[in-house]
Amino acid sequence: MPQSDERTGGWTNLRAGLKVTAANFAPGTIMSEGLANILAASRRAGVKRLIMQSGINLSDGTELAFCHRGMVRGMRRMFRTAIEDKSAAEQAVMASGLDWIIVRASVLKYADATLNYTAGPRARIAPLRPIPYADCADCLIRAAAGEPGWSGRIVNVGK
Repeated sequence: MPQSDERTGGWTNLRAGLKVTAANFAPGTIMSEGLANILAASRRAGVKRLIMQSGINLSDGTELAFCHRGMVRGMRRMFRTAIEDKSAAEQAVMASGLDWIIVRASVLKYADATLNYTAGPRARIAPLRPIPYADCADCLIRAAAGEPGWSGRIVNVGK
């Protein structure tokens, strides 16, 4: 079970953030290759709906506040290689012929669930305002359960 950031003095989230940041500078093609394998296996198994968790940095930012648009553009430049790989994965999902939903999360953190988040197609969120992993998981379950209006759409989740 993830430890709340309050109980660990913030170290759990700091360590996780450093690992994610380092991985984003040299990600390889794990997302695009991995999703191609998942899509092929889904077709063989007769899966009809695929939910993909992605990141808000894949957005062009037009649905975000002006200052947040600039943040997203900066992050897209900083993590260009990871963005390109994840973008290829998103494109493959959208072209798969499956019923799909892509959930683009803001920054995630280890903390207790709050269920106090905003989610929806083109939802206006703050990209660097973290939400608990558990809140993102709740949004993914809502997507899998068939949240009205989300099928075939990109859904932002955050604060």
